[in-house]
Amino acid sequence: MNDALPFPADRPFLQLPIAALDFETTGLSPSRGDRVIEVAVVRGRPGEAPRTWQTLVQPGRTVAATHIHGITDDMLAGTPPFAAIADELSRWLDGAVVVAHNASFDIAFLEMEFALAGRPAPRLAVVDTLGLARRVLASGDHRLSTLCERFGLHRARAHRALDDAHATWHLAGRLVRIADPAGELRLEHVQLLSRRRTPAELDSLLAVLDHARERQAPIVVDYLSGEFPERPATRRTITVQKLTRSRVGAWCHLRDAERTFRVDRLRVVDDGTTPPRAG
Repeated sequence: MNDALPFPADRPFLQLPIAALDFETTGLSPSRGDRVIEVAVVRGRPGEAPRTWQTLVQPGRTVAATHIHGITDDMLAGTPPFAAIADELSRWLDGAVVVAHNASFDIAFLEMEFALAGRPAPRLAVVDTLGLARRVLASGDHRLSTLCERFGLHRARAHRALDDAHATWHLAGRLVRIADPAGELRLEHVQLLSRRRTPAELDSLLAVLDHARERQAPIVVDYLSGEFPERPATRRTITVQKLTRSRVGAWCHLRDAERTFRVDRLRVVDDGTTPPRAG
């Protein structure tokens, strides 16, 4: 889905239409049957007043995360199912760079909902403002609420789709201007910055992990939660058993069990050797 560009990748990001996407959901995991209950898109070019679209969605199940967003089952009575709003959502996203905070969360739900509706998900060029904040700001708390406070972005209701999408739309422009005050940073470079690692950094990390696999020696890593990106990484010792470019199969000494880890959420703290080292 990512990197399907409706325009040249060498265009400056700040000259392109940006569509900030945000979902509220019944829970945190599409793989466990959670569903979308609210969707919002804020769309426009940076520097212009954006247009907005928002709707509640009938999930066909009870809401378990009301404590997060305040949306109740009663509020969803009579609302349309996702299949009924899928075309409108596609129109709002079409031809724009899609930005989202912790984009993997929203994209996972988008793909799941389109699959359940029996149709292909739209092909999108995606920028993750969470990843972008981690790279551009380097340190600190990168939760959306903290970033809003830092940049003076007002949210009347945190964890409601339209307010969060508004904040994300403005945040994307602020972060890109920090990365390049001249405003010439190209989309392809913004996408690279929004990932946790550049391709060269990924290759370096994979070399370290493969070296550890060959030695069958335990290594110390920090691992970020995909469902709770605001939480600190968990430090653990693992012994690498299998390795692909996206997944690490390992014995987790913290859990005393086999576990699979996503490479993009993992950082090597101590590989037990002198270089090569990677983070």
